[in-house]
Amino acid sequence: MNRMIVVSVAFASLLLILPIPTHAAPEITQDLAFIDNRPAADIFGFSGLNLNLTVKATDAGGSGALTGSGSGSTAVYTGNGTFPFTQPVTVNLNAVFPIIGGAEFTRILQLPNGANDFLNVTGTYTFTVTNTTPQSTISTSHVLDRLEVIPIPINLAFSDQSTTPVFTFTDPDPDPNLENLLRRYQVNIFDTTKTNIFVSDNLLAPSFTVPSGILEEGRTYYFRANSMDFDELEEGGLHSRLENRAMDYASLQTAVPEPSIMLLLSCGLLGLLGLRKKFKK
Repeated sequence: MNRMIVVSVAFASLLLILPIPTHAAPEITQDLAFIDNRPAADIFGFSGLNLNLTVKATDAGGSGALTGSGSGSTAVYTGNGTFPFTQPVTVNLNAVFPIIGGAEFTRILQLPNGANDFLNVTGTYTFTVTNTTPQSTISTSHVLDRLEVIPIPINLAFSDQSTTPVFTFTDPDPDPNLENLLRRYQVNIFDTTKTNIFVSDNLLAPSFTVPSGILEEGRTYYFRANSMDFDELEEGGLHSRLENRAMDYASLQTAVPEPSIMLLLSCGLLGLLGLRKKFKK
């Protein structure tokens, strides 16, 4: 009996001196603050010039730790302009871009005075991401200071309706109008639920060949053409140096392969022959 008491006391003492495991705070993997020029027929319902605030994060507790009760993200502006929005800005969960083990938060704020508001949003943005524990992590964006209006891409086209088409578009003004900006391009692919299923690397030209295994036959997809300006004087990485972006969309319905069409026609002919024999009888 005494021995059991001694063992129990020793075990309890060991538990007291051992560190209690705690849930780790979220880890911000990227933050973005840039100007978005979106078309009138934007498939997500946004249009015109917008301030895009985006932060991506992961969590040891998985996506649920960043999407459950009490979690979320906010942003605070630091600059010299008269910021036209109430602070802190709530940055909403972006289910369109799912992240394994984490979440993306985005807030698209239409500039009430268009390009005249550029001075009022020039500066940095401090993001706070909070999980359900709740624990928070803070990250401050690059300096958004080379703002311009990139024209909407035009002439969006596909080489064919295969699952590996070449998607091309035209940049009406491929040379940035401000110094130290680098023009690049990117392609996003969305399924019919408007969930992002693929994003290309940054491209030197507005042309992209879809790799095999992304698209399926006989399905509809939305392609987004992006023209983007990056600040050459900033490092990038965690704090994306993206300054400006313009976009437009095109839909593609991939073709059903010929063997399948021939099989359907054959079945139809066999059906007609069967009906003909039945009528003869």
